[in-house]
Amino acid sequence: MIVPSHPVRTFRRHRTVRHRGLRRDTRRDRRRDIRRRHRIPHYAERTGEMSERMASALRWPASMARKYPGASSVVLAVVVLSIDLVTGSETQFPLVCVLPVGLAAWRHLRYLAYALATTLPVLRIAFEFPWGSKASLAIAGVNALVEVAAMILYAYLVGRSAAQTRRLQTTATTKEREVSQLRAFTRMSSAALQGRGLSPGLADGVAWIYLPTESELTAAHQPIEQHEVEAEISRLDSALAAAIRELDNTQRHLADDMAAAETALLDVHLAMLNDAEFWDSCKRRVREDLVKVEQAVAEEVRTMAEMLEGLKQDVMRERSADIRDIGRRVLRNVGASGAGGESPADRLASLPPDTILVARELLPSDIFRLDRVNLVALVTETNSPASHVAILARTRKIPAISDIKDATVLLATGDRLLVDAEAGTVTVAPTRIQSELFAERRNRHAMHEPAAAVEDPPQEAVTKDGVRIGLHANISRPDEAHLVSEYCLDGVGLFRSEFLFLDVAQPPTLDEQVAAYSAVARTLDPSPVVIRTMDFGGDKVPRFDRTESDLAFRTGNRGLAFSLAEKTLFRTQLQAILRSAPEGDVRVMFPMVTGVADLREARHLLAEMIEAEQPSGRVAVGAMIETPAAVIQIREIVKMVDFVSIGTNDLAHFILATDRQAQDSPGVPAFLHPSVLRATEHVVRMALNGGVGVSVCGEAAGNPAAVCLLIGMGVRHFSMNPFQSERIRRILQQMTLEEMETLARDVLGVATQAEVQQILTTALPDAGA
Repeated sequence: MIVPSHPVRTFRRHRTVRHRGLRRDTRRDRRRDIRRRHRIPHYAERTGEMSERMASALRWPASMARKYPGASSVVLAVVVLSIDLVTGSETQFPLVCVLPVGLAAWRHLRYLAYALATTLPVLRIAFEFPWGSKASLAIAGVNALVEVAAMILYAYLVGRSAAQTRRLQTTATTKEREVSQLRAFTRMSSAALQGRGLSPGLADGVAWIYLPTESELTAAHQPIEQHEVEAEISRLDSALAAAIRELDNTQRHLADDMAAAETALLDVHLAMLNDAEFWDSCKRRVREDLVKVEQAVAEEVRTMAEMLEGLKQDVMRERSADIRDIGRRVLRNVGASGAGGESPADRLASLPPDTILVARELLPSDIFRLDRVNLVALVTETNSPASHVAILARTRKIPAISDIKDATVLLATGDRLLVDAEAGTVTVAPTRIQSELFAERRNRHAMHEPAAAVEDPPQEAVTKDGVRIGLHANISRPDEAHLVSEYCLDGVGLFRSEFLFLDVAQPPTLDEQVAAYSAVARTLDPSPVVIRTMDFGGDKVPRFDRTESDLAFRTGNRGLAFSLAEKTLFRTQLQAILRSAPEGDVRVMFPMVTGVADLREARHLLAEMIEAEQPSGRVAVGAMIETPAAVIQIREIVKMVDFVSIGTNDLAHFILATDRQAQDSPGVPAFLHPSVLRATEHVVRMALNGGVGVSVCGEAAGNPAAVCLLIGMGVRHFSMNPFQSERIRRILQQMTLEEMETLARDVLGVATQAEVQQILTTALPDAGA
């Protein structure tokens, strides 16, 4: 009798057996995984070893081919023919023949390549042709000629590609060597790179090169499918919302530390982000072109920025930077710039101590990110004085210089720099003497800063006893005109028009000059704009080639003498000035006048242009007095002009026979020489006696002590770097006219420069004479 098993025991037994089977399967799988894990690295290791062996095996033939290209090509040709001989006529390798031909052509062995291209096909066909049969020798010959022609063409194309590659390599190597040599020369010579100031101040620090991601506004073509469009639109909406939140947070966190200009800029950027029309255009690109949002935004931003840059108004051109900045911000939120890792823009918030930031261009958002504790100055290649970056730098009192060509190439991170934003110079790797002189100037400059920080600077230039003094701006380009209103100046006393001609391949056309002069006159109307005709010569030499210009330079002419010798450019410039006269109070001034003869000729030429153009109003004419010859003939000169302007830099240079480029501050120390002071006083007296206006436009016009002396001599108008105007206003409020006249009499009565310095130091201890 069979006794049935107990149901519970049966279940437990079956469960135990099943679990044992599962455990066996699990152990088997685990052992298999372990073997696999151990086997894969072993296989990878063997594969890596094989790759290394193959690479090392190929390294020797490659080095031999580079070292002996001709012999290598011949050996390879013999190997190819041997393969044909060994394999027989039934097995053919025609493509193998291109190897020796290509090697010879690539290594610039042109004749050997053509010889192999001719010989190899002929030998191959001679070997493969069935000589004992009835095959057509003519057809075989045609085939050989076709193959020879193809091989010769191949050799020619490879040789041309190799030549282009070598030229590119040579160009790149030459450029790298030139840049390296230029960097070394810049450091060895402690060279001063010349630009123009964006924000006043002096700084001593270490360069830090800032190169933002190039791909932020250069998204590649990224097609999408129709069903992905709405997802891309959603990504753009999310990025816009994130960008708006970022700006809101910036405004909220910096609300207590922001000036009106910074708040206004953030408001402008927020308005751009909320501009539905612009972003609808981006979405339209996504829908119509079926591209990712990164490409759509990048293309729309570039189109808008290029359109703004093509406008005539400087303010509108500067808004292109805002458009690019907003585009970059949105793309960062979309993720177009790539995720992961710290970008250069992120590192702006944590800079090394005493950093002088060097960049091609800074955008407004970069300024808000900057580490304000460790940053001491800015140096850029392209920012203009009207840019938001320049305005923010002035608001935050950060010394800034722009227009330093190739600054990011010439300078390297770690270079020690001296930045003089008022002179627009950056000294690289300064010597001990340069550093000491710079430190003295910075200390003198700092003496005036506390008062400016405590109270608002005076708006009018008035002496302590109420005498009004006219302060005007020196400018070099139209985009600097807005500095006149920003610094509460009375107009432009010196528009250095020659800077429109420098660093351009062709001289500006008549229309371009009219646009430049008219823009300044229109912006400043009714304030006067004195346009100095081109002052070429010395360190100001244009790049473009003209027969008349070359002849004028070879004869050593400068200023007005150059213009009269050249005449073509001069006539065009006078015509442009006359055409811009209806836009405001435009005046013309001739540079480097040497006497009655050249001034008379210039006036005759101007009269001819006036007769031709028939301007609506009279254009005032002036002469710059900056040569000893002009000082001697000043009595006759003032009878021929409406005003004169004394250029103290060149006047001191010519009187004292000094190299103005070699001095730390070319205008002021030399100007305080008794001979220069007496010559200046003579010019002022003759001009006032003749009823002619007189002004000063050299370095002395921005120096407080020199200005007090000149006012004492009778000067009432000064043209200077706008950044220097606040300190001039402050010193004027501390002195009466009588005190300055007494100071001038005392100084003109001494015979040495040391005595002049002693008098000024006693009378004006804080003026920085």
